[in-house]
This record gives sequence, C-alpha cells and structure tokens, in this order.
Amino acid sequence: MKMLKNILSNNKNRKILVMPVGLSGSGKTTLYKELSKDFDIQLISFDRLRIDIFRKETGKTDYREAFKYISQKKIKLLPIAKDIFRKTKKNIIYIDNTNLKKKSRNKFLCMADDFLKIAVFFEPDIKECIKRQFVKDRDKTVPPSVILQQKENLEPPEFDEFDIIIKKRLKNGKNSSDNWNFKRIR
Repeated sequence: MKMLKNILSNNKNRKILVMPVGLSGSGKTTLYKELSKDFDIQLISFDRLRIDIFRKETGKTDYREAFKYISQKKIKLLPIAKDIFRKTKKNIIYIDNTNLKKKSRNKFLCMADDFLKIAVFFEPDIKECIKRQFVKDRDKTVPPSVILQQKENLEPPEFDEFDIIIKKRLKNGKNSSDNWNFKRIR
C-alpha cells in the first residue's frame, strides 16, 4: 500500500482512477478504507449503492435482502454510479467492485481519458477469499460457488487499459504491503 500511497501523493494535481480487480473477500474495500484515511477519495461502491437504495425504500440494511430487492425491482446501478463519477469534484475516484472483466472495467475507463488509471490486481487466493466470508464482523457474505464463478470470469488487468498495474498477493492470509509490484508504461 505504501507504493500506491506514494503514487497518489505524487500526483495530487491529477485526476486519478483507482480500480481494484479481485474476487469477493480479496481486500478491495479494506484497501479503500486504508487509503481514505490519508486521501479525499470519491468512493463508487455498487454494494453501498444497493444498501443505500434499499435503506431509503425499506428502512432495512441487510445486504442479501438488498441484493434481491435491487434485482427484483430491476434497478440499474450503473447509471447512478456513472452520474456520481461525472459529478464528483474529487481528484481520486475509487471504483469498489470486483471489476473482473475488461468489458465491465471499460464502462468507467472510457470516461477517464484524462485520468491516471491505476489497477490494483488482487491475485486470486480462492481458499482465503472463501475463508474471509465467514469472518464474524463481515458486512456481507458471498457463497463459495459465487467466488468460484468469479475466478472463472476473472480477466487480469492489462496495460492497454491502465497506466499503472499494482499486483497484490496474499501472504499468510493477509494482504501484505511487502507484496506490491509496480509497472508503468506511460
């Protein structure tokens, strides 16, 4: 994380898009929470959008119920997320979603021509991601079958999409700052 913080600090006057790519339970939201302690970041989280809409309409906050509700009502989250993207005054935007496929990532990357585009690739560790679903204080859980399907759908980020790709590996069940790798082409 130190490397990513350095990149953000050294590019304060630029628009920056940070897009984590990883399975549920890999550490994407935790990364955002850590970064937001030091930087003013616009979070675009599809999970949070689901909960916020569900809470406004029902007064409830259960994630599974919210997911079902949004699906049943056919509420489209992408236009809401894109509107937040367009309207933010913040220089750093963090797209907190699995962002597994190039096609889904492009829905935001195509809006960020003048941005420094950073991918944080959480290399898959199926066992650890599944294990994390059963942590006591987890706000949402994803069934193991869904995580396995996510692994099948995963398309690692490439340099034709991003300016910077940082690879993150789990070490002893934790995301360790010692395991960040960095590449830059532009």
